[in-house]
Amino acid sequence: EVVSEGNDVAIIALGSFFGIGERVKEMLADSNINATLINPYFITGTDDELLESLKDNHKLVITIEDGVLDGGFGEKIARFYGDSNMKVLNFGLKKEFLDRYDVTEVLKDNHLTKEQIVEDVKSVL
Repeated sequence: EVVSEGNDVAIIALGSFFGIGERVKEMLADSNINATLINPYFITGTDDELLESLKDNHKLVITIEDGVLDGGFGEKIARFYGDSNMKVLNFGLKKEFLDRYDVTEVLKDNHLTKEQIVEDVKSVL
């Protein structure tokens, strides 16, 4: 579902990380980047029609997922855009076993803080 429409950057934020996507959108707006925010209906497949339509006025699609990047939703999106001019950045967790961890440190170590994501988006645009 497209929560809000923008241009240049589309943020697809999944599950419990949708809130991070909302904050990233707000922080980008402070830099005059009006991003599209998407909360996908399903993550087992892709909404090809929506993804195709983003090519019209977006240069970058980012995925923020609350799961492991290897074999995850972001890889499906990157594969969809593989032979196009669309740039894709995927944010998620490294494949590792975590036991007794500090959530803030895990987010920082996996480049999942809103500040890190915004910095990466700006560097690509």
